[in-house]
Amino acid sequence: MPTDSRLPGIDGASNISGPPIDGPIGQALWARADAVLPGRAMFMTRSARYAGPGVQPGFIDAAQGCRVRDADGRWYLDLNCGNGPNLLGYRHPEVEAAARRQAEQGDLMPYFPSAMVDFCERLLRWSPGFDWTLPVKAGSDATALAMRIVRAARNRDKLVLFRQAYHGNNAEQSLRHERHPAAALDNLYRLDWNDPAGLDAFTAEAAEQVAAIMLNPIDQPSGVPASEASADFVTAVHRFRARTGALVILDDVRSGFRLHPQGSHRAMGLDPDLLCLGKALGNGHAVGALLGKEPLRAAASSILYTSTYIYSAVCFRAAIATLDVYERDNAFAAIQRAAERLRAGVLAAAGRHGLDLRFTGPATHPNVLFADDPGCARGERFAYEAARRGLLFHPRLAWFVSAAHDDAAIDEAIAIADAALAACA
Repeated sequence: MPTDSRLPGIDGASNISGPPIDGPIGQALWARADAVLPGRAMFMTRSARYAGPGVQPGFIDAAQGCRVRDADGRWYLDLNCGNGPNLLGYRHPEVEAAARRQAEQGDLMPYFPSAMVDFCERLLRWSPGFDWTLPVKAGSDATALAMRIVRAARNRDKLVLFRQAYHGNNAEQSLRHERHPAAALDNLYRLDWNDPAGLDAFTAEAAEQVAAIMLNPIDQPSGVPASEASADFVTAVHRFRARTGALVILDDVRSGFRLHPQGSHRAMGLDPDLLCLGKALGNGHAVGALLGKEPLRAAASSILYTSTYIYSAVCFRAAIATLDVYERDNAFAAIQRAAERLRAGVLAAAGRHGLDLRFTGPATHPNVLFADDPGCARGERFAYEAARRGLLFHPRLAWFVSAAHDDAAIDEAIAIADAALAACA
């Protein structure tokens, strides 16, 4: 997320000459939203305005498979995937059937639902090597809870994060320029990403101070090329833990299920003490989790942690079904294959039109940017021309591919991208 006080797309003027993608109903909804919502507090990266004024439809009212329908009734082939949660396809029939069966029995009820125990057991079978789990509602909840647990476990306050890394909307984790209590920032060190030497140098100073280091599998701020963790960097993270006694937290909220079928740490060669999950875990249902190792069980038990809607039985059943379908259908391989076909086809189209377009990060959720386009003006134009033709993707945020993107959908996406790139050439 950008740290500049002006946010591209929200504060800037439109780079597009042409009618907005929103039809009259969508435009009327913007006017109503502006009257009842406090501006930028809600209109950040999940708002279509972050893509640039008029570049994307602002309001989506229906979804199925890999397609979405805007408030004016127009359908689009979608490469946003709800910013990651759509893993198997919007409204996947087996996931929705499991949720519906539980809803008919009850959702929020007194005490614990038995579905919670089933969910926790299923999640630990999904990624062997962890010993307990705590359910949460969102990725921000998982990362914030992880920070509390490592501080309790190590009796230390300071943590290491990386510059520009986003770990949620809590005060300590936010990158926004806003008023924070001093304590919210004083206990965080922000280091350079993918810099083993820098981490080693910091290690010599931090032996008695740091409770944990938290990292994403990929450095993927909006509007800039993504960078995957190198093998040397991962080794330096393990070395940091060995030398300081600090713990390792992996924030797998965004990349989870799209880098490796059993968690991104396996693709990285990382052995985290805590694993944070969200987004895709429930295929659109609001559920996340924190997975931990046995030595941290006592610290996790010492934390006062509860919230009413954590205990949604419907969401637990949806997540169990998501994991079952994901593993049974080898969804990771299907997503990876579709993503690689998409990348190859779009890059070939860009080459035909003499455009330097770059996919950075993994094919399954890349940042797709033009070279020498720091303000993303050309990226906005590309996204606008694609949306006019029925394809949605964000010019600054990651694209996402789901298991619902079959060969026909990928061929369609490539054809639309080709026509949109021709309009940008």
